[in-house]
Amino acid sequence: MKSLEKILTILIIITLFIVPAAAAGTQKEEVVYVNLYTDGSVDHVYAVNIFDMQTGGRITDYGSYSSVRNMVTTDQINVNGDEITIDMNPGKLYYEGDLGAAPVPWNVKITYFMDGVSYPAKEIAGKSGDLEMHIVITKDQSDTLDFYENYALMMTATLDANKCSNISAPGATIANVGSNKQLSYTILPNKGADVVIKSSVVDFEMDAISLNGIRLSLNVDVDTTEMEEDLVKLSDGVVKLDDGAWELRDGVGNLSRGVGNASVGGYKIQSGAATLASGTNALSSGLNSLAAQNAALTGGADQIFDGMLAGTGIPGLTKENYHSVLNSTNDPEGQLLDQLTAYETFYTGLMTYTAGVSYASANAALLSSGASNLSTGASELSFGLSELKSGTNELNEAMSNLTKGTGELRDNTTGLDTKFTDKINDVLDPLRGGTGNTHSFVSSKNTQVSSVQFVMHTPEIEKPEVKVPKVEEQEDQNLIQRVMRLFGLA
Repeated sequence: MKSLEKILTILIIITLFIVPAAAAGTQKEEVVYVNLYTDGSVDHVYAVNIFDMQTGGRITDYGSYSSVRNMVTTDQINVNGDEITIDMNPGKLYYEGDLGAAPVPWNVKITYFMDGVSYPAKEIAGKSGDLEMHIVITKDQSDTLDFYENYALMMTATLDANKCSNISAPGATIANVGSNKQLSYTILPNKGADVVIKSSVVDFEMDAISLNGIRLSLNVDVDTTEMEEDLVKLSDGVVKLDDGAWELRDGVGNLSRGVGNASVGGYKIQSGAATLASGTNALSSGLNSLAAQNAALTGGADQIFDGMLAGTGIPGLTKENYHSVLNSTNDPEGQLLDQLTAYETFYTGLMTYTAGVSYASANAALLSSGASNLSTGASELSFGLSELKSGTNELNEAMSNLTKGTGELRDNTTGLDTKFTDKINDVLDPLRGGTGNTHSFVSSKNTQVSSVQFVMHTPEIEKPEVKVPKVEEQEDQNLIQRVMRLFGLA
């Protein structure tokens, strides 16, 4: 029998130790109440810790409080340094811890102006005129747990419509609440605020400004599939553009070398025409030889001209219309027009030259005149080819810059669809509540925290009450009544 009693005693002791251990990891919620001064600075901070116990047991929590109190039950709170333990029955527990003037994640600065003059809140109460309030919210340097980056602020300011008119509040949602105008602001995570509120006021007073900090959990989903497909197409198009630019650069390089060779040939033609004009006999023989090449020269010249026109990439461009077409909109810098005009000069000179050869071959008596015309045409041809060479060199340099630009564009658009999706997620993640764990504001030792909420408010701005001395009414008493009152009998 005694052995059975010992066993039962041991089981009871084990049970007492097991229950508190199971309750130690219970999740909790934190609501941080922040009393602000009217200028936005921190006055006092209280943390309300909320536990929902399905079974009884011991709760272990952490926080450096100057004092604690159980708000709903009579369960005793045990404090050992920053360790808080409570043995409780099933149900909800709310206990408050005093954090003093602890810093909070947001730095709030509120300034008040009346008719352009700055006043503290206690002095602006009861004044009339043009009110201007500035509320600036920034990150407090004490925030190392990224509350500022992950929590949104819902700020509300209320103005009495009977005392405030002509309200200007950019960025606010204004609603009528009874006889008040309620100004609501949503300040997104990682975004500060610079709020300006203006109003014409009479006998100014104002309710408390409230700021609620919460972790957003919006169901925001953006279907970027179609846009990603378009970005892939854009990226592929840029690749083709870059490849085409390099092919065009190679073509321009070949053109530049060909024009250089043609320029050398034009100089030789000019020199040959001068030599040809000096001797009739030699010229006649030479003209016969040259006349046999007229068809090849003119045919080649036509091919070059047609090739240059086609190389511009402008549909329907001909020898007859390129002046009017390029003078309109297709050649803003005039390079193509200069090149084609120079080549046309060469072409005209060549035609003159070949005509002179034919004419001189058929009419030897006119050989001297034809040779002179040929010399003139050859000179113009040489000059035109020199200009054309200069233009193609510039075009070659421009193509070098173009391929450099298309190469950079190609590099920057590679994987553009992924970059776009990542950027969208960077913007939307704070609105979705992020993916990180919820940190305890009170202590890093608290690892089982389901939510943290901040409730901040300023005092009301109100005129001080004027105390009127109370005058006691004198009763009309007779002598007997006064004697009885003196002895406490009435």
